[in-house]
Amino acid sequence: MPSTKKSAEPAPQSGYTIQKRRGYRDWMVLDPDGELVCLTVYKRGAMEVVRRLSV
Repeated sequence: MPSTKKSAEPAPQSGYTIQKRRGYRDWMVLDPDGELVCLTVYKRGAMEVVRRLSV
């Protein structure tokens, strides 16, 4: 059966990036200047933050 999951990938032109914090289980959302926007426990949550900021 095909997957019905929605793609939550951030828009490439948004400039926001997602990085895993080394040694922790957190994901960082960084703005285009490299400033921290937020920390999330799940990568999916970080992708949702980027999606909402990119609208």
